[in-house]
Amino acid sequence: MSLLFDALKEQVVSHPEKLCIIEGDARWDYQTFFDRICRLAHALNERGIQPDDRVALMFMNQKEYLVGFFAILRLGAVVVPVNIQLPSEDMAYVVQNSGARMMLTTQKFAPHFEGKPLPFLVANQGENPSLPSLEAVIESGEPSFEPLVAPAPNTMRVLMYTSGTTGKPKGVMLSEENLLSNTEGFGDALDFGADEKVLMALPLFHAYGLIVTLYALTKGVTLALVPNFNPRKIISLVAEEQITILPLVPTIFSFVAENLKKLGANVFKSLKVCVSGGASLPPSLLKSLEEAADMTILEGYGLTETSPVIAVNRLSKGSIPGSVGLPLNNVQVRLVDDAGQVIQQESGQNSPVGEIQAKGPNVMLGYFNLPEATEETLTKDGWLKTGDLGHFDAEGNLYISGGRKKDLIIKAGENIAPLRIENTLYQHSAIQEACVFGVPDSKLGEDIFAAVVLKEGQSVELQVLKKFCREQLTPFMCPTYFRIYDEFPKNATGKILKKELKKENEHAATVGCNAS
Repeated sequence: MSLLFDALKEQVVSHPEKLCIIEGDARWDYQTFFDRICRLAHALNERGIQPDDRVALMFMNQKEYLVGFFAILRLGAVVVPVNIQLPSEDMAYVVQNSGARMMLTTQKFAPHFEGKPLPFLVANQGENPSLPSLEAVIESGEPSFEPLVAPAPNTMRVLMYTSGTTGKPKGVMLSEENLLSNTEGFGDALDFGADEKVLMALPLFHAYGLIVTLYALTKGVTLALVPNFNPRKIISLVAEEQITILPLVPTIFSFVAENLKKLGANVFKSLKVCVSGGASLPPSLLKSLEEAADMTILEGYGLTETSPVIAVNRLSKGSIPGSVGLPLNNVQVRLVDDAGQVIQQESGQNSPVGEIQAKGPNVMLGYFNLPEATEETLTKDGWLKTGDLGHFDAEGNLYISGGRKKDLIIKAGENIAPLRIENTLYQHSAIQEACVFGVPDSKLGEDIFAAVVLKEGQSVELQVLKKFCREQLTPFMCPTYFRIYDEFPKNATGKILKKELKKENEHAATVGCNAS
């Protein structure tokens, strides 16, 4: 038995002809989607895939990815989503480290693995019909296929790798119970109806995109797939398909806001709610979005290790600027100080800042073949250390008040949270994106560096940015160094790669970025 497969099957039985997936000109109803899943599960079983075998998926956002995902679960095997934006050596590492027995992919990505001892099936063959066809394999399968062996409960069913921004990617072991509990908690918080249409431009190989997609498909919602982050394409599809739910990341919402100012809010009239995650949503961007279109933007927070949602603002209450809302009903959250003591929040008062820790049925089983890393991250009584700093307000809403503990800037012995400075920079009318970090300083230990990307057609002098910060922040928190970029390096979800920017500017004092 597969919990997610069975949840999908309930929707198929209830409304087989309802529109399930939109991808370009393709329109699949729930029955069509379900038949292809069963056929592929049978075909994979015929090719030797057994319970607990790992099968890699390497796709952009397309329907074949979802067919493969549910077919693998149907067999009791393990899905290994491959981040297609990783460097080639990291993609190869993920496949090798996971021990994948087979890969499902497309013509575009097949060359990465040709000549290697890994069988693969290829969708969208294009100019190379000699490759084994995923479509043909699906057609060869039996739609009434029933696996003989039921997978054990609370065992790994998805092996999702982190982006590897602090080293080699780590495999996060997730069970179906982890994922299903998170879809339920997320659904209870947002209370989407069955008639919604969700636009999915978030990558399906990322936990945020996956959990919204699983929620949609297990609740009978229509899902419109977009292959990548293209603000103009996203806006046009919202209008064309009358999308009601739009999940994105802040960097893409920023570009959407700029485009909306040109196109007019009317193109977003069908939207009921937008969900922001993957990085902190600057309050100034939230205000800009709300002004650009009359819509509700709800910010949430989570990690791959928590399947991923920990907290989210509630649709019934609307957005709270700067807050990621209340913890999900089935997730506990606590704050811990530097001494490891739990911070007790007094009733009716804001809490002090501490490390956010989470506990619940959504917390991962552990890191794949990394017992020491698992022990460092999970306490013996099941609390996951997020490494993020936050605090609660008097109503219990969670705020990511300091960003990552490891990102704190230690200037002259004082801890400085980059997030506060970034949010200040976002208030400048010329700034599209901001990233603040510490760079070495012989006297202070670290000093503050601000990298920014300007809005299209805008220009600004570094001295002007310096003056702007002095007017908004205490002198101690003002960046000493500034640099303007055409664009930032980002990962697959649009999150700015702060580590790369920091490494590139570690010799800031000698490269002419000083605006003082």
